[in-house]
Amino acid sequence: MDNSKNKIKQAAVFLLILFLLFYIPGRIMTPKLMTDLELSNWRNGTIPKVLSEPDNSIDLLVIGDSESYTSIDTRFLKNKYGIRAYDAGQAAATVSQSYEILENSLKRQRPVVVLYETNSLYRKQPDPKSASAVITDTLYDIFPLLKYHSSWKSPFIQKHEQVYRGFRIDKRVKPYLGGNYMGKDDIPYKNKKIGQLNVEYLRKMKALSESKGARFIMYSAPSPKNYDYRKHKNLTKLAKREKIPYIDMNLYDRDMKMDWKSDTRDQGDHLNVYGARKATRFLGEYLVNKFPLIANIKHSSRSRRT
Repeated sequence: MDNSKNKIKQAAVFLLILFLLFYIPGRIMTPKLMTDLELSNWRNGTIPKVLSEPDNSIDLLVIGDSESYTSIDTRFLKNKYGIRAYDAGQAAATVSQSYEILENSLKRQRPVVVLYETNSLYRKQPDPKSASAVITDTLYDIFPLLKYHSSWKSPFIQKHEQVYRGFRIDKRVKPYLGGNYMGKDDIPYKNKKIGQLNVEYLRKMKALSESKGARFIMYSAPSPKNYDYRKHKNLTKLAKREKIPYIDMNLYDRDMKMDWKSDTRDQGDHLNVYGARKATRFLGEYLVNKFPLIANIKHSSRSRRT
């Protein structure tokens, strides 16, 4: 009998220790702490990095997945137009994660424009009401370590990267050699469908932006790997239906003088710093000429030193 009680006690102690091993580190190694210590990785550090910016110091907020923070050169916008931009994209972000980033960013920022890169609209969005999602969220609430595991691993695996207000400065060159990718008669891209849940989050992002006085704009970054003409048609149709301004930069690679042999870091998936500079110059002119609010930022910035 005593032996059975001892085994039960030992099992209880073991479970308690296991619980504490998961619970305590997760409470300590949060993205906020990792960011304060300059140890946070890209994925989990996005929100606290934006929140660490001074209040009302962002004129143009860029959200989306990795196509966003590799295509908008925040340095160029600041130097050329005086526009204080911030790339708040997240690697492999879903639309709901972009909404979460936007929601948190708008707690302390009042951007004039929110610029959303569209690639994540084609990424499958888990149903937040599904049983698996509810269970996962519950476990994350109890054991933050499970959610932030990549944060506590980052001190050991993170490589130094140059980042300016969210923009990833990447000088690597791996050419795209596939030729024209926006031809109307080309083989259609496999995944063209935009899920209804993604559309709902798109509407929520637009509504939230407008409620805070920001203009919500969709854009597609130059990317042969992620875009084709059929995607362009679908996104144009969606933007028109939702009454959202939209520019597909893939249609203007010649105007931008994009050289796919030298302006991509990974064979046409993302732009490198040279391609981003060209894309940002083109997009900056488009925004300034099309939207008076952006033009006003350019003029008012002459007397602003923030």
